[in-house]
Amino acid sequence: MGKRIVFDESRCTFCHLCTMFCSLAFGQNGVHEIRPSIARIRAVENSEGNCYVAHVCLQCEDPACAEACPSEAISVDPGTGVVNIDEELCTGCGSCIDACEYGCVFMADGKAVKCEVCDDPLCVMACSEKALSIEETDWETVRQQAKLYREVPL
Repeated sequence: MGKRIVFDESRCTFCHLCTMFCSLAFGQNGVHEIRPSIARIRAVENSEGNCYVAHVCLQCEDPACAEACPSEAISVDPGTGVVNIDEELCTGCGSCIDACEYGCVFMADGKAVKCEVCDDPLCVMACSEKALSIEETDWETVRQQAKLYREVPL
């Protein structure tokens, strides 16, 4: 069991509020701004424009991103199961991005970033349609979300 942000594609309206509010949480040097390029969640649509997906880290049990990281900047918190990136150790090589089969690791300001399940995630609070929720769940429950990420890649 672990805390994860779960996405319900049937509720998403592709408003991008999740990415906007997520970016507010990760301002730098005390500056908090709406800058989706630093958000830890990405909203994408399929080629037909009829399916929307919020790509957010699935918190894999055995994360390929951690295995691929040459600087050992990625680790799993043994208590929560959350996959974390230490920005001080990250060299920005992109190995983790290539290794993540779900497209949940991104580059922001020269460092790899991903959802690390904030205590009070602004993306979840901002979603008026309740397409995002934070849940204590196991990996098996998240497999459908993983399947959707493969169908609607970044």
